[in-house]
Amino acid sequence: MSTALEIEKAIEALPQEELGKLREWFHEREATLAASASTFALYDTEEGEEQQWED
Repeated sequence: MSTALEIEKAIEALPQEELGKLREWFHEREATLAASASTFALYDTEEGEEQQWED
């Protein structure tokens, strides 16, 4: 069984309250990653570099 499938099954078994917490965590994580990418892009622009930062 793959890790992704195991995670899917675990998520399906979560109570609604825990599912809500997971959903909130996921959205916060995506927002943090997007903010980081924007910050690195700004640094690249300020430095005049073509380098792309990766997560």
